[in-house]
Amino acid sequence: MSFPRHVENLIASWRGFPANRSRSRPRETLPMDQLMSGLIEKHRLGMPSIEDTISENWPTIVGPANAQFVNLLKIENERRVLVAVTNPIVRQELFFHRKLILQRIKALPGCKGIWEIVLRAG
Repeated sequence: MSFPRHVENLIASWRGFPANRSRSRPRETLPMDQLMSGLIEKHRLGMPSIEDTISENWPTIVGPANAQFVNLLKIENERRVLVAVTNPIVRQELFFHRKLILQRIKALPGCKGIWEIVLRAG
């Protein structure tokens, strides 16, 4: 039987044991299969990552002519796509078409949480 912390500390003081001052809380144990299925869902194990999905479809997102000048750097917090563009003219063109590119990214499976695209020179 589990008692609240203050009751356990009271019992410990009667028995001459030190009080438990930790801030941790005891939790119920979970079966291993339930724990593993939760971890697989949370960390998307076995599923393609957002970076993989976007990089596979990159020529269709930005266009085949622009794809050679554009590199996907990373995705921050599953919300912001950082892109390096080597050609300033292509960068300006992509800047004008940000909304269209963002719509194409959001149409991909697993990418609905992307809200911003950042174009950097590089």
